[in-house]
Parts: sequence; structure tokens; C-alpha cells
Amino acid sequence: MKKGKLLLWQTACIVLGSFVLALGVNLFLTPNKISSGGISTIGTILLHLFGIKMSVTNLALNAVLFLAGFKYLGREAVLKTVIGILALTASLEVTSYFPTYSEDMLLSTVVGGVLVGLGVGLVVRQNASTGGSDFAALVIRRFLPHVSLATILLVIDCTVIIAAGIVFRSVTVTIYSVIAMYISSRVTDAVVVFGNKAKAVQIFSDHNEEIAEYVMKEFERGATGIHCRGMYSGKEKLMLLCVLSPKELPRLIRTVKGIDPTAFIVINDAKEVLGEGFNLRADYE
Repeated sequence: MKKGKLLLWQTACIVLGSFVLALGVNLFLTPNKISSGGISTIGTILLHLFGIKMSVTNLALNAVLFLAGFKYLGREAVLKTVIGILALTASLEVTSYFPTYSEDMLLSTVVGGVLVGLGVGLVVRQNASTGGSDFAALVIRRFLPHVSLATILLVIDCTVIIAAGIVFRSVTVTIYSVIAMYISSRVTDAVVVFGNKAKAVQIFSDHNEEIAEYVMKEFERGATGIHCRGMYSGKEKLMLLCVLSPKELPRLIRTVKGIDPTAFIVINDAKEVLGEGFNLRADYE
């Protein structure tokens, strides 16, 4: 994909992700005083205490964080982040006029968490950001280089969620916010690696040449021979390693067992695979 078309596609995904995120925040989480961490938590507090719109809080706080952290980003990341911040701000403003749901806190937590996770995942998949605690963590890490970015993010999100519980004087709000944060993080992870999952298969057999030839010819997949030694038998053997899609796995197992009924097969989940035959993710470039 050409660079211009790629940037257009990424921008569309960032805008869509920001809109979906805003739906989760404004329609399901904020009306119930629930948050999923980051600036949305501060926005929820300010909205319920002072009536300040989420869009205003998002733009103001992100502007401050962006000015503090943009110098640590590359040129392309800066552009994508500006797009993300503006898209989320506009989406929060538009969706603030949509009807909200507050009949069931658990249902609001689940649906809101899923929508937030889906939206963030669509944005992160483009190697972009909507600002928020990402920038705060980036700035803080400059002063605490020995602490991982993930740890700083977790501390920030937990701190603001606990603060929301204290402000609203509700343990229930805190618990539901933690649940929403967990759901959104899991959905985000799933979206980021969607379509790239595969199976890594290790095959131990005395018929490796025949099996490898079948894999390369019939599946058009590569097969790697790794020398190893059985500690019980003391014999040198060749282990085959190949990666294929889940739907191809049953056919491979049937074939391997047909060639060598005594073959020992180990199957692992490959969370994400990049390369020929799988996904060539241009957004990582």
C-alpha cells in the first residue's frame, strides 16, 4: 500500500476507533460514574461535579500532556496522536447528545468496557494514540527510567480510578471501574492481534524429511529443522518447527500421523505472526 493511501486508511481507523471509544464512555460508562482509567476518569469526575463536558476536559488535559511529551515521539507518531486527540475530542462532543443507558450498572460496565477496548484497539493497531495516560506515563518515565512503561500506566489508571471512588464516595463505582478497565484492556489486546493468530507446531519424528516436504508443498509453509537430543534415549534428533493457521492444523495432524503414527507433536498458540504467508503489517513500519 502506498504511503498516502496507508495514511488515509490509518486516519480513517483512528477516527472510527475514537468514535467507538466515545460511544462507550458517553453512553454507558460516564452516566453511571464508571470509568476505565486515564483522562476519561478525570473527565467523569469533572462532569458530575462541575458539569464540564468530557470533550473540553479531554482537549485541555491532552493539550498539556502533548506539549510535555511530544518531543519524545517521532514525527509520524506526533501526527497520528494529534489526529487521535482531535478525533476523540470531536467524538466525545458529538456523542454527548446521544441518549444514554443507566438501567443496569453491570451491563453498562460490560458494554462500555467492550466499546472502549474496541475503540482503543482500532487506534493502537495503527500505531497511534488518543493521548491521555500514555503521555503522562511517557513523561514520568523520563524521571523514573528504571520503571517499566506498563507499570507506570497501571499505577496512573489505578490511582485515578481510586480517586473517582473517593470523590463519588462509592466502593461500587471503584469496583465497576476496575472491571471496565480489565474488560477494555482485554478487548484492546484482542483487536490489536486480530487476524494474526496462528499455531506453532513442533514435530518429533523419524520421518522428518517426508513431513517437511509435505508441509512445504501442500501448505506452502516453511519448515525449520532444529537439532536436539532426547535426554532419556540419548539420541540426536531433528525437530521440525512450522507455523500455520488454525484451520490448517487438523489436516497437518492427520497427515503427520498417517506418515508416522508414533510422531510426537507439540502445539502452541502463536499470538501474532508477521511475515510471508501471514500478515505483513505495514503499520509496524
